[in-house]
Amino acid sequence: MNEETKNEKATDEDNMNAENFYVNAWFAQGISYDNQNKYEEAIEAYRQVLRLRPEYADAWYNLGISYGNLKKHGLAILAYEEAVRIEPEKAGAWFNMGVAYYYQDKREKVREIYQTLRKLDLAIADEYSNAVFTEFKINPGSHYSPPPDI
Repeated sequence: MNEETKNEKATDEDNMNAENFYVNAWFAQGISYDNQNKYEEAIEAYRQVLRLRPEYADAWYNLGISYGNLKKHGLAILAYEEAVRIEPEKAGAWFNMGVAYYYQDKREKVREIYQTLRKLDLAIADEYSNAVFTEFKINPGSHYSPPPDI
């Protein structure tokens, strides 16, 4: 390895370390803002994370939560969709997306997400079922089948 290649590799590592630092800092800031109920500020922090690392599922997930806390359910759904595109087994994002669809009165989507959750995690599917079909008083109709007893 010649000197120029070594310098390029060191510069690439420095850039990666700097990016990681900023991603982690913005992400922590977003969580801090969320904990203070400063959702607009949290949204901006998560958007900064996503400018640096657009495939960061947890940032999309937290962005969805912040939008949901502001009752911006359409934007929350878009964020959760990105989270599950990146990490299809992210049950929490599916759960929250279903709740956001509930608030938009998109019952068929609520049911579809229940079916997805049943494949991912029966315990979370059961919790989701209790939340949207019982607590929120949605009539699941013919598409509903309760999870099996285990």
